[in-house]
Amino acid sequence: MKTILSGAHNPHFEALPEYLAAALARLGHEVTRFDHRDFLLPGRLRQRLGVLDRLDREGLNARLLRLARRVRPDLLIVNQGTVLSRTTLDRLRDQGVRCVNWFSDYPAEFDAGLRLADAYDSFFLGSSYAAARHREAGRARSFWLPFGCDPKAHHPDSADAPTARRGPVDMPAVVFVGSHYPERQVLLRFLRGLPVGIWGPGWERAADDPALRPMIRGGSLRPGAWRRLYARARVVVNIHYGAFGPIETSGDLASTRVFEILACGAFQVVNRQGDVLRLFRDGEHLAVFSDGDDLRDRVERALADDAGRMAIARAGLAEVLARHTYEHRARVLLDPAARDFVPASGARPEARKEAAGSSR
Repeated sequence: MKTILSGAHNPHFEALPEYLAAALARLGHEVTRFDHRDFLLPGRLRQRLGVLDRLDREGLNARLLRLARRVRPDLLIVNQGTVLSRTTLDRLRDQGVRCVNWFSDYPAEFDAGLRLADAYDSFFLGSSYAAARHREAGRARSFWLPFGCDPKAHHPDSADAPTARRGPVDMPAVVFVGSHYPERQVLLRFLRGLPVGIWGPGWERAADDPALRPMIRGGSLRPGAWRRLYARARVVVNIHYGAFGPIETSGDLASTRVFEILACGAFQVVNRQGDVLRLFRDGEHLAVFSDGDDLRDRVERALADDAGRMAIARAGLAEVLARHTYEHRARVLLDPAARDFVPASGARPEARKEAAGSSR
């Protein structure tokens, strides 16, 4: 099948569009990439002058239509892509191109996605909460499709990992990788005095926090660097944006990190999030915490129990590879009959019913 994959392609930082393109190619499909963020004018200029923004958007849509005339695709898969207009999508569908969007990032551009959803044959969202809100608004072709992992990019250090190996001498036992947000700073304070390393953009804002200062190791990392951290750490902490706040802030989703950490063979301690528990079992595939004290308790218990920690890490790795790779997700996007993602038997029974049901 000929497919155009439209996304924000970044040659310097692999993310969902790159992983999905590789998965489609491994499944035997011919993939042509289109970058719908490849504007001719810089964003600051387009924001200042609306007419230039409109002309640049029109030009970008025209380039996609020219590409489609040349490639003659069977399928267009868009990742987010609110710059693509309803007129463009209507023209492609009139030409027999099936148009699908995987609107994975929540809450970014949620309202714009809601307005565009019915222009697509299928519209998948990375959060079950977001998909439910779409259906409440009458978007009958909107469904839940969570993130996944790419085993070629996210993997343990060796075939027999996870092991008790610590990695470099200065490798901390406990790792957190992610941008600075206030809720993350508050929760990570509960790990004061433990061998914790924090990497990610924005943590210089916490440099004056005496609890966190010894933990802060560096800024942004390329995917290969944080994969090695995940693979070598004894515990990896994952705190979602908006953790323990209103559901509309976090979308209750399972972030990309949930899948990537597991695929690296790491023992994951993650905040209680609805979609995480719809997809994985607490205490079997990963460990879920409910507040700061619980976070510290889960980390301390994991550090004290090598055998138990490694058994859970191995089970989490097996589960994510069996059900949650980008090849699994690509098969859903390719299927015209696909509907809501239905968690397999690994999840809590009550969570499976919530996910398979309608809105909440």
